[in-house]
Amino acid sequence: MEKNYDGIKVLSHLRDTGSRDFHFGRVIYRPGGYTGPRVQRDYELIILHSGEAVVELDESPPKPLKIESITRFLPGHHEFFRYSTTGDTHHSWCAIAPRCVPSQMARELSRAPFSIPCSELFARLFSTLFQIPPDRNPEAYRVTDQLILLLFAEFLRLAELEHPDSRPDEPLRRALAYMETHLAEENCLAGACKAAGLSHSALTYHFHRKFAHSPSRYLWKLRTERGIAMLSRTGLTIGEIAYMSGFKNPFHFSRLVKLHQGIPPREVRSQAWAQP
Repeated sequence: MEKNYDGIKVLSHLRDTGSRDFHFGRVIYRPGGYTGPRVQRDYELIILHSGEAVVELDESPPKPLKIESITRFLPGHHEFFRYSTTGDTHHSWCAIAPRCVPSQMARELSRAPFSIPCSELFARLFSTLFQIPPDRNPEAYRVTDQLILLLFAEFLRLAELEHPDSRPDEPLRRALAYMETHLAEENCLAGACKAAGLSHSALTYHFHRKFAHSPSRYLWKLRTERGIAMLSRTGLTIGEIAYMSGFKNPFHFSRLVKLHQGIPPREVRSQAWAQP
């Protein structure tokens, strides 16, 4: 699923970086261009400036990207972008590797709307990225990294203004916080129910209403993401990481990592460690 990760029929492509885990750029596709199929590696925000773009995301019907709106993409999802067949398509983007996204921000991004209108502040912050001189030094890289984090924070601010009821209610917030900090424990779900003050059926109702899936599925997603982060950051064996992330055996862990990332754990680690 890594074929054509950066696209086909590219007229121009500026790709820049902060540190190795922060990226941004702007790209113009010629008529008939496309990107993918691919598995998204990072948390990414895209702004479509002109032309047309449609994305096939996982098994969902194709979704059009709106001009001068911010569209967010999450790691581990299957994507296939198709661009205008009659003219050039221009968009900008910024991305952060999962291991650099704070856990609270990651939770909020997973609940945020797919697309929201771009604000003047967001546009100005994005423009500032391209004004940083190319002769980089450690201080300039830090500025770039912080600017990209600010862009994601501004996206979440806009998402809250656009959908003020998108935040979880208090019992659900307590359950989520418990699951984050106790995900490796065998009785994590029972503890989350107790922390929320809800029965298992009531907690399941809250999850389905807010996330359209069960607490168990959410927990396995958390465990898989924790394991993927440890693959990138540590030299622990796959078996050790599996058990520390709440899996009873490394085979289950490997299966979910491949489902989430499109590649097995050893390749996830190899790709992370091969980055400059």
